[in-house]
Amino acid sequence: MLSFPSQHMENALTTQRIVGKGSRKAFGRTASKITPRVYLSDYWTARNANKLLDLGITHVVSVIEPTPELPEIIPQDNILHVPVDDLAEVDILSHLDETTDFIIAALKEDESNKVLVHCMQGVSRSATVVCAYLIATTDMSAPMAIKQVQALRGIVCPNPGFVRQLHQYAARHNKPTINLVSTTSSSSSKDTKASKPQPPLALHKIAGGIASRFRKFKA
Repeated sequence: MLSFPSQHMENALTTQRIVGKGSRKAFGRTASKITPRVYLSDYWTARNANKLLDLGITHVVSVIEPTPELPEIIPQDNILHVPVDDLAEVDILSHLDETTDFIIAALKEDESNKVLVHCMQGVSRSATVVCAYLIATTDMSAPMAIKQVQALRGIVCPNPGFVRQLHQYAARHNKPTINLVSTTSSSSSKDTKASKPQPPLALHKIAGGIASRFRKFKA
């Protein structure tokens, strides 16, 4: 599994690069709109009252280990804290029904409500929660949900353990998924609808993708 020292991750995700004369594009420290009323972000954005007001955020899902310190403009009843670490062996699956139900209830409560889902960087934990929400509320399979969220937030990269758990979550919702078979050195997968074995879509493509993105950030 790819891993990056935390200080290098922080630097990479907050690096800015020039994209045109007099203009800049920021990576990491921004909120990404996943649906018209669901956003994905890092912790810095979630703690910024002005950002939350600009986005119209009314509810927050915090997917970090420590208790989040959020602006008072978000009532405590509108905050769901999911204390998990970003490790492949961590059980995030047991929280996904709760996070999905929270998002659905918030959006149903009032048409003006908007939900922000965040972790530390908006890369793995919070992205997994948002993918689970899409799986539960749309026709998307786990690979489709991951691809959709990545398309809207390029740094998204759920860790391999979370990817496996998203496939398990999708199976609960009768969505196409893959069978993960453990070996001594790696895991292989097969799409249940495919006629022959295929490489594990989410695992190697995501890992390679984020590695190339970090190289671009440092360039």
